Amino acid sequence: MNVSPNFSPPISLMKPYFLLSGVFYILSFTLAFLLSPSLNLQNFSLLAWVHLYMLGFVMLSIFAAMAQLAPVVIESNHYNVSIFRYLHIILVIGLSGMLIGFFYTPIFLIYGGNFVLLSMVLYAGEFLITLSNAKRKTSITKAMRMSNFFLLVGIITGLVMTAAFNGHISLNPQKILNIHTFGLIVGFVILLIMGISIILLPMFGTAKRISDNEFSASFITISLGVVTMMLSPFFYTKVLQNFSYTLTTVAIVLYLYQLYKISSSRARINHDIWAKSMYVAFSAFIISFSLLCSYLFTDNELFLRAGTWLLMVGFFGTLIIGNFYKIIPFLVWFHIYSPLIEERSVPMLHELLDNRIAHLQWFYTTLGIILSTYALFTQESSLFQGATLLLVIGGLIFFITIYKILKVKI
Repeated sequence: MNVSPNFSPPISLMKPYFLLSGVFYILSFTLAFLLSPSLNLQNFSLLAWVHLYMLGFVMLSIFAAMAQLAPVVIESNHYNVSIFRYLHIILVIGLSGMLIGFFYTPIFLIYGGNFVLLSMVLYAGEFLITLSNAKRKTSITKAMRMSNFFLLVGIITGLVMTAAFNGHISLNPQKILNIHTFGLIVGFVILLIMGISIILLPMFGTAKRISDNEFSASFITISLGVVTMMLSPFFYTKVLQNFSYTLTTVAIVLYLYQLYKISSSRARINHDIWAKSMYVAFSAFIISFSLLCSYLFTDNELFLRAGTWLLMVGFFGTLIIGNFYKIIPFLVWFHIYSPLIEERSVPMLHELLDNRIAHLQWFYTTLGIILSTYALFTQESSLFQGATLLLVIGGLIFFITIYKILKVKI
């Protein structure tokens, strides 16, 4: 793989994305103080939190990471990199409108949703055109392409749901809820994580990559599972839903086996902050997967609550933060300091990250994840509030850490 600064946008262009993702991570858990472990899953405060976390933190993080990583993976420049000057602004406007809609008047869900849709269309369109110029077409690039298709379908169905909720169209929003949630969480986020992790885990963990054929098995299976779920509201609903769950389960089991092969091939084991974050993230993923599978058999809502929370906060959150501790210092060093090597003394790559502070963040966040998940099972509001405070502290430390790395004049 040809790693060249010419393939990725300048760090100055992506700096707002990294910093805003940290801000929204803090805001998400600040808003979580309004939540209760016993809240109905249809509660607007809970839905507002989910959208704030997924669009504000997770989506901005994906924008930032993919803007830098995708050109390197496909060995081709962005089709139009200047689009990233505006994407975060459009997304934040849309998210703000949606939050107003959740808390005050539902009509703003449509206004905000249109801005979110615009940002996603611009992102996916630029990304798909960039992928069409790829010099290396692999199962990873196919997964990237398919994830963008699921992203657009998920966002469009979300907008249709808000229109139905406001009475603009005659449709029961619950009918297409699975298309929206499954398309975005499984089809976009999880599929994209699966593809990118097959590259990043061997790279950061000094291990061997699996073959494209091996990853194709999990990629094709999970894609079929998402497509099946998207068809389920219209044909043989229960049968197709169960078939989709089965396909998704098989895909994730295959993926976990592929992760095992990667981790067992590590040339050397270094328990740094990245590795510790991955231990927590994938432990949360396995437990979350087990809880959600248990929910399908027992219909116990506690399993659904805890499994979904652990997936989003334990897996998505810790995975993103851990990889940012690798990606951001590398990008700053690569773009800012490496051209100055022959002119003056520059810091070493490992000196850019304050490991002591990063480990402190890891401790607070991990403890917060464990206690908040336990609180969801026991329905203890005071414990959940205390765990949320730990997550807020972890978020503040995370923001301070990446801000210190990025504060260099760029």
